[in-house]
Amino acid sequence: MSGAEQLTAAFRRLDATLPLAQFPLPIEGAEALRSLAGSMAHQVRDYLLPRAARLDAPLLAVVGGSTGAGKSTLVNSILRAQVTRPGVLRPTTKSPVLVCHPSDEAWFRTEHVLPDLVRTDTQLHDSRALHIVATEALPPGLALLDAPDIDSIDDANRSLARQLLFAADLWLFVTSAARYADAVPWEYLATAAERNTVVAVIVNRCPPGAITDIGGHLSQLLSERGLPQAKLFAVAERALPSDGMVPPGDVSGIRQWLGQLTSESGARAQVAVQSLAGSVRSLDAQLTELTAGVQRQRDALAELRRETVAPYQRAAAAVAEAAGDGSLLRGEILSRWQDLVGTGEFMRSIEERISAIRDRISGWFKGEPKVEAMEVAIADSLTAVLLEAGERAAEETAASWSLTRWGRDILSAAPHLQRASDQFPEAAAAAIRAWQTDVLSLVEQQGRGKRMKARFLAIGTNVVGAALIIVVFASTGGLTTAEIGIAGGTSLLAQRLLEAVFGEDAVRRLAEHARRQLHDRVDDALADEAARYIQILETLSVDSDATGELQAAAADLREAARAAFDDLTAPELT
Repeated sequence: MSGAEQLTAAFRRLDATLPLAQFPLPIEGAEALRSLAGSMAHQVRDYLLPRAARLDAPLLAVVGGSTGAGKSTLVNSILRAQVTRPGVLRPTTKSPVLVCHPSDEAWFRTEHVLPDLVRTDTQLHDSRALHIVATEALPPGLALLDAPDIDSIDDANRSLARQLLFAADLWLFVTSAARYADAVPWEYLATAAERNTVVAVIVNRCPPGAITDIGGHLSQLLSERGLPQAKLFAVAERALPSDGMVPPGDVSGIRQWLGQLTSESGARAQVAVQSLAGSVRSLDAQLTELTAGVQRQRDALAELRRETVAPYQRAAAAVAEAAGDGSLLRGEILSRWQDLVGTGEFMRSIEERISAIRDRISGWFKGEPKVEAMEVAIADSLTAVLLEAGERAAEETAASWSLTRWGRDILSAAPHLQRASDQFPEAAAAAIRAWQTDVLSLVEQQGRGKRMKARFLAIGTNVVGAALIIVVFASTGGLTTAEIGIAGGTSLLAQRLLEAVFGEDAVRRLAEHARRQLHDRVDDALADEAARYIQILETLSVDSDATGELQAAAADLREAARAAFDDLTAPELT
């Protein structure tokens, strides 16, 4: 594969990779990076690919500059033909005009150059339509493109002006005696210097007596800004004749310079190679900038994800603590438990206690109100704890996100994220009900053994399940309620009941299993709440391979450029 072919392949890879450079969060510099990525994509398609594929293709000289600088008039005057219509209204919304020799028209009619623009044979009020004019007034090998104003008040015109300049082999940069020191033109000229673009600067409407002074000052500025080789032309200010063209003598220097470029194939090739090499060299720094920007986006998104996960992890931990420190045995749950099993002396033998309470709890088998009241008390109390934890997690997440501009932007667009979802109360209640069902299934499975069957049936599934929940609520670090003084001895009775049915070791395992099931149900409910934030972050996510792909494309381009420009003996890349 030749050097030029390697370079073309590298451009194609870059063109396929640039869409990975996404900047969805408004972090510092994101807007500029989005603009840079778009500009690079246009440059690859509009200029680099077609030029690398055909170094002998006609040169494209873009005539650009500030509003009212007289670009169209100069183009007509250079060619001595009315090929482009000067704008009267501002902003001038008209299609750009590309003028070429008839023998070059086929090249510019194809989509090799500026593929995003629609070709037309008439100048339209549409900045995305490229009006092509073929005329023998321009010699073969060079096209002039009259571009929109670089400082137009119309965003589309301004964007297109930049795109066209970056698709050029050389620039004819038009300014005026009154505006040659303006900031915007020099921003573009600085870019031309970075890219080593061949540039000619034309000072239009220059007072005859000031040509020497303005020319000297502008020449000094160009040299100081990295463009000492730029050609400089001055066009005197004078009343235009009826044809609206500048007198031939005033543009003869420009015509002669353009003629030299087209008459000598070596000169034309030198311009093509110089601009191509400079553009390729500038891409390396731009790709480094894009890659760093993508990584900042990924870091910012990862931080928002962490600031979402952490509050919900703390919420889950808070529910687990509340469900195991005995605090839930105060109030309604304790009252309902005592109502069912009594609070009398419990240090007598467990067999006596079971016998004494058997009649009291027999109603559980029939689903009497006391049983239901106990179940409701458990569900309501634990659901309230979960709801409070979920609400607090939403508030903490919103507070963390609001510390950054991009987080505030997301919250502003989705204010519901600052509180628990409308669906969370029902989801929390469903999670706790599901856990209560888990506990009943757990004790039923444990009670299937023959040796336990009699005692298990004597007490009943609901009683055993309630007792197990009481034990779960009363356990902290392996200590029972009696040992930490919460809820008196009532919860110890629950443990003794379970031990009489299952044995001490089995009770310990059952309590741990039930506790894990509760944690899983709570985790799932809170994870669903956190998913609201994660889903939004997913829509803003940056491709995980983006940085690696951009770095690989940059390395590929560097290697291909060395091969290509070694072949073409471009000293600026050796």
